[in-house]
Amino acid sequence: MDANRGIASAIEDCYDAAFEFGRWPRALQNLADSLGVTSCAIRTHDNTHPFRSDQRKRTRPTPDSLEHAEFTELWVENARDAPDPHPEREPRLPKPAPYFTVEDEISTPEERKLLPYYQEIARPGHRELWAAVVFPVRRRKWVLSMYRDATRSDPFDTSEADHFLRVAPDLIRIISLAEKIWDVSLDPALAVLDQFNCAAALLDCRGGVTRSNAHADALFGSGLMIRHGRIHAADRESDSSLQRMIGAAVSSARDKALRSEPAVITRDGSFWLLAEIVPMTSFVHDLFNGGDFLLCFTDPVSERAPPAWLLRHAFQLTPAEARLASSLATGCGIEAASERLAIGHETARTQLRAILDKTGTHRQAELAALLSRLRVPSKP
Repeated sequence: MDANRGIASAIEDCYDAAFEFGRWPRALQNLADSLGVTSCAIRTHDNTHPFRSDQRKRTRPTPDSLEHAEFTELWVENARDAPDPHPEREPRLPKPAPYFTVEDEISTPEERKLLPYYQEIARPGHRELWAAVVFPVRRRKWVLSMYRDATRSDPFDTSEADHFLRVAPDLIRIISLAEKIWDVSLDPALAVLDQFNCAAALLDCRGGVTRSNAHADALFGSGLMIRHGRIHAADRESDSSLQRMIGAAVSSARDKALRSEPAVITRDGSFWLLAEIVPMTSFVHDLFNGGDFLLCFTDPVSERAPPAWLLRHAFQLTPAEARLASSLATGCGIEAASERLAIGHETARTQLRAILDKTGTHRQAELAALLSRLRVPSKP
């Protein structure tokens, strides 16, 4: 129970850090301590992002825990002559995200005796033991890299997967939220609600709306409305799902554990919306001058490709079916999608039949046409 409370408190700190970048070092160190690791850092596979795995040419601070700062400097200083194998090898693992991986899946004991990274960076920096939680956020894969000092701790083991993967759902929400803030500014200045590049509304402890931004206001009258101080969906079934989600968030607020699944909002004449609750910590509560929950609405038409998590909730797909549907939405065929996901062709075809049934389509071309409605041209 103490460990669970420690992790919950650290996750709350990370939600705060999503709104103020300067809070990341302490928040991530609290997360590292609660998970039983020496230090940790957050990176992405996207080499165009400021927080990419290769930080040799970094131009701004990165989300590192307090105890990781010295190791990051050592890494940057020596990475050219002692390249880190993790950023190159980890993405090749045939695992669907989110997943947990350990050092033994990246390197062999012999390599750890010979490769310069382990001799010149990991061992002198007391970060010989490595593991990671890999998780998807929209079109990017993110990595929570965790380290242990071999002189003080035991190696990571795959049997610890459940322990570490418990933070993945919150990390997905946190990074998704943080990216909206990073799009505005990466400095410590506080972003206010109206600067969100998404539709968002503040709810009080009873689920009533206290404030909304211009993006949310634009949705009212198009499948959404405010009635008796609460946000409702015009579609009866969608409204039932929305009220259940808000009610679950309100009832779980006391133990600070979010217990609400996203809700799909059907709209006449427009495509559906995905509604999601983000908990408001004490810091964020003060930042926005009130409000206990942040209700965010995602319009899938604005996404360049529909992410698997969104398709899963929209069509009640299994995680495996959602990954295949998302891959098919990029325009590739069933054969290419099965190879990309490292699954057998027959398995892919079985999943495709289930996807067709759940989406109400009958052929792959018909499914592709449906999914294409969720895509927009890439920006030049």
